[in-house]
This record gives sequence, C-alpha cells and structure tokens, in this order.
Amino acid sequence: MNQFETDWLDLREPADRRARNGVIAARLAGRFKEADGLVVVDLGCGTGSTARAIAGLLPGPQRWRLVDHDDGHLARARAALAGLTDRDGRAIALETCQADLSAGVPAELLDGCGLIATSAFFDLVSRGFLERLAATAAARGLPLYAALTVDGRLACEPPDPLDRAVFDAFNAHMGRDKGFGPACGPRAPDTALHVLRQRGFRVEAGRSDWTVGADEPEFATRLLDGWTAAAAETGLVDPAELARWSRRRHVEIAAGTARFEVGHLDILALPD
Repeated sequence: MNQFETDWLDLREPADRRARNGVIAARLAGRFKEADGLVVVDLGCGTGSTARAIAGLLPGPQRWRLVDHDDGHLARARAALAGLTDRDGRAIALETCQADLSAGVPAELLDGCGLIATSAFFDLVSRGFLERLAATAAARGLPLYAALTVDGRLACEPPDPLDRAVFDAFNAHMGRDKGFGPACGPRAPDTALHVLRQRGFRVEAGRSDWTVGADEPEFATRLLDGWTAAAAETGLVDPAELARWSRRRHVEIAAGTARFEVGHLDILALPD
C-alpha cells in the first residue's frame, strides 16, 4: 500500500464532503425513491469515501461492491464502512473486489448492479475508458454518479504573478498517463458529459469546488507541495521562480493568510 496515497485520501475527505454538490446528490436520491436490493458498484473506491457520502441518501437494502486495484485501500474501506447504514437505518452489505480497471470494467463486476458510482476518478482515466464505460452503462440501463472530477480551475489568494504558469504546468501534468492511457485530466468533465450524452443519457452536472484555508494547514501544505512537484516535473516553469513561489506559499500557510481553490464537477447520468 502506498502510504502517501492513503494519507492523502484521509486528508482530502473533509474537503470532498464539503464540496459534493447537494443538488446533484438530491437528484440521485430522487432516482431511487424505493429499491429492492440496490447494488452499487464503486469504481476506484479508495478507502470508501463515496459510500460514506451517499449510502445514507439511498434506500435499502444496499450492497456495495467496492472496486480498487489496491488491497490496502480495500481493507481500509471495509473497516471504515463497518456499521454504515442506508437511508432507512439498515446496515449496508459490503464486498470488496481487487481489479485492474486499465482495460475497462470487467462485465462480472456489474452483475446485478443498479448504480455505478465513483469519486475523483474520471480525471485519471483516458477518453477511451470513459467511452467504454458509457457504452456499457447505456447497454445495461445503469445510472452513473461521478463526483469530484477535476476541471482545471485553480486559484490562490493572495495572488502571485507566477500562479498562471504553475497552474498551466500542473494541468499539463494531470494529462499524463495514470495507467489508463493519456489521462483526461482537466478535460474530464467536458469529455464525460459529451460521451454520456452521445450514449443517450440525461446528464446533470454541478460544481463541487474545494476551498482550502487557514484552518487546514496540513491539507493546504500537501496540496501546495503536489502542485509544486507536478509543475517541476513538466519543466514548464523556471525552477528558481517555482522555488520562490513555493516558499512564499508555505509562509502564507504558516501565517494563516493562504486560501486555495480547486475546481471540480459532480456528474449524474440517467438512462432514458
């Protein structure tokens, strides 16, 4: 298990919870006013944040099929979701599936599925992956909820003349291969909306932006360091200027004057 990744998932979850779009979540809940054994397949589940966010909005009984490539994440998810209940107060059932999704979602993972859900995943995958997933979901008549997809909007306060160059470099880095082919990165929301509509889905989307301030210095620091490291790897920003920018931002975090924003979109796709 990659400890950095696990720590990052823990750090980001409070921001994710605040950011999730309430209107999109309500639309999802409205789709499932009643259910008779709802199976939710959670792609790239991490440590279970999607289930924690929406299981209580949906009727039961529920079974969550948690899918991830990382056994450590799956073990953490199973432990963290123990005792989670549905909208009606009934315990949800859990199954964990280790799977490499780089070639697509294996058909057997969707057996009995009533909802495909994912969070912070679409920006990591390729356009081809999204096209295959949309085709599969359409063929099976499955709704799809995809939250917290990065859309390329980044901001820092107070502003700095280097902000734009750093953000452009970071967004370029987001497009690198994450194991699925060239990643959609900040183009993911537009790409997903397009391919889902092409497959006949009725699609709604709403902003789910992070705002990170002085009350979360550890999270802000990790976010800043991630931006800096990614920008450095691209070679698109002068190293001395990037180092100055990073030092300034660290000082602002320590002083409690920094404020960072990261744009995301939540997507709900419903079959006709």
